[in-house]
Amino acid sequence: MFNKIVIAGVGLIGGSLGLALCKRNLANEVVGVEANKDNLDLAIRVGAVHSGATLAEALVGAELLILATPIGVALGVLEMALPYLSKGTIVTDVGSVKGRLVERAEAMLPAGIHFVGGHPMAGLEVAGVAGAREDLFEGASYLLTPTERTDRVALTRLKQLIEGLGAKPMELAYQEHDQAVAIISHLPHLLAAALVNTVSADTKEQLLLDLAAGGFRDTTRIAASNPMMWRDILLTNRSQVLEAIEKFREQLNLIEQGMLRFDSELLVGSLTRAQNVRSTLPENRKYCLRK
Repeated sequence: MFNKIVIAGVGLIGGSLGLALCKRNLANEVVGVEANKDNLDLAIRVGAVHSGATLAEALVGAELLILATPIGVALGVLEMALPYLSKGTIVTDVGSVKGRLVERAEAMLPAGIHFVGGHPMAGLEVAGVAGAREDLFEGASYLLTPTERTDRVALTRLKQLIEGLGAKPMELAYQEHDQAVAIISHLPHLLAAALVNTVSADTKEQLLLDLAAGGFRDTTRIAASNPMMWRDILLTNRSQVLEAIEKFREQLNLIEQGMLRFDSELLVGSLTRAQNVRSTLPENRKYCLRK
């Protein structure tokens, strides 16, 4: 489908993309660009990329550049790549916040080089290519955030590639994307972290952790993710996450009021609504996190 794909950042997401691209024969050549030499060597050994190179070397003849770096450095990597991008090259990313990146990338790229924002809704609580999986995107939604300036041929090629990964491409305006992930991805991470910190701040922390069973572990699973990565995500999507926190606070207050007033109807209504909505979630995705 693509002759040469360059992945800048061969961590969990970049490495999983590389594994899927290589093993499913979606590209003739996949080249990794990675600051961590040990991680890049491992990526080559496990088959996540065919070879490694510097950004300048890798981009010669590349048809697609995937920015799979931490969100805080993606624009910097794109700026470094500019002199080496060829006319017709498609650039995409995998970051969980789109607004600033989409706007800056479109302003930065010259005519003939096409940017399409991307965000696979899948992940694991591990870092690096050691945790990468070929089937990470199987059954997951893969969001694309085209604008009026987006080249339709480039968008179609990316959709076909995403389908080849086993994921489901979905278009969303980048503003709508950032609002949505603030609620369904970024807020849950905050809640998981807050719950763990509530236990750790208790005088009986060790007893509580010893007693913690499936409910606590399932609810707090994503709190094990990389703190530095999440710092960048939360600060980059700050306004939308703060709005999500306020919406959550309203729902928590409803439950609290039901308990304070011994209002069984209010409590049951809130819990039943949550039960009904939760039961409608699709269960055909293997590894869904956020991203």
